[in-house]
Order: sequence, then structure tokens, then C-alpha cells
Amino acid sequence: MSEEKGTSILHVVNRRAETRILVHVPVEVTVIDEQGQMVTDRTFIEDVSDFGCRFTTRGPVKQGDTVAVKILGKYGNSLSDEAPRLYEIMWVAPKDHSHTVGARLLQGEKLANTKFPAGDGGQKHIPK
Repeated sequence: MSEEKGTSILHVVNRRAETRILVHVPVEVTVIDEQGQMVTDRTFIEDVSDFGCRFTTRGPVKQGDTVAVKILGKYGNSLSDEAPRLYEIMWVAPKDHSHTVGARLLQGEKLANTKFPAGDGGQKHIPK
């Protein structure tokens, strides 16, 4: 790889405007599939920002889909005081038997402002 290409890749990575926070938070992600059926997958949010989050899912998602994301308790239990947040899938990266996705908040409280259930792993800020 030439130095010019390496530099441009770094430039794109550093253009992110918001701070990301690394987390490992259990969530339930629900999407409507092509047949109109609700598909729910339990997974973990990997990072959050003011405007979105990143997670891996086995569910059928594509760019432009709207998904509901609900935070779960430390052991995967449903939390009665947690309402689902709506996100738009902005990008999808295939993995072996899953997809890593980036999602932008459409409706609900920002996850970056949320106090996550105790014991769900440390948080680490990733600078802009």
C-alpha cells in the first residue's frame, strides 16, 4: 500500500465528529424482515456516541432499515424502565455468520447519556 493511500485512510477515520465510548452492553434488537415478521436478536452494543451505536447481529438487516434497540439488564433480563430506541442502519459489514452495523439514533434518549446496568464492563472514551 502506498503512503498516499495509507494517509487518506487515516484521514477518513479521523473525520468522525463525535466521541465514541467503547461498551459491552446487552441489548435486544428487533427488525421487521422482508416477509413483515418481527425478528429479535440478543446481542451487545460495542460502542456508542451522541448520534448512534455499533453492534453485531445475526438478524436480517440492511442499510436504511429501522430497528428497535432495547437495553437489557446485566444477565440479559428485560428492564421495565427501559424503552426501546429507534435507529436507522447506516452501514452493514458482513462477518462469518453475522453483520456488524452502524446505526443512527432516530427516536429516544441518546445512549451516550445513559447510565448502563452495573457490571456490564468498563467504558472507554475514544477521542474524536
